Amino acid sequence: MRKFLTTSILAASIALAGCSGAADETATGDNVAAGAEAESEALTFNTPVDNDVLTKMFQWWNTAYKNPEGFTPEAFGTYFTDDAVMRINGKKRVSGLDDLATHFRKIQADTDKVVINLPFIRSFSSPDGSKIFTYHSIDAAANGEDSNELVMGYAEIRDGKISVIDFLSVDGTHEAYETAE
Repeated sequence: MRKFLTTSILAASIALAGCSGAADETATGDNVAAGAEAESEALTFNTPVDNDVLTKMFQWWNTAYKNPEGFTPEAFGTYFTDDAVMRINGKKRVSGLDDLATHFRKIQADTDKVVINLPFIRSFSSPDGSKIFTYHSIDAAANGEDSNELVMGYAEIRDGKISVIDFLSVDGTHEAYETAE
């Protein structure tokens, strides 16, 4: 059942890859020109890489988690737009750099360990580089009890920074693939 659900979620993610998320905006000459410029500078890939902004952010995050002063609005501003939004399981959890810092300081205080496992299990960009899709795992511990999560979703990229994170997270561990998929 898990394989079916994972395949279904991945298929839905792939279908979304071509969507701009801006269906309600009217395309103007300036918007089209800005999009074409961003497209020519955007990183595109179809396997996990270590130089996209989402991976770089998680590399920093894993280090910052270990530092009681690591999660600051300024540090998040290196990777996120000022108006960044984070949705987990369909609910908006965070909006803006101050919220990001507050949210993750609380997680830091309430847990013994959180590690976002890198490289991602799967990762790819949309054809124009404006979205990064990922399937990754998280290992955590709180009150002496270990937990594992599987996370799938995407980040929207604007001006080289993360403007939206929209992830679906479930408890569980990733089983090794039986074939080179």
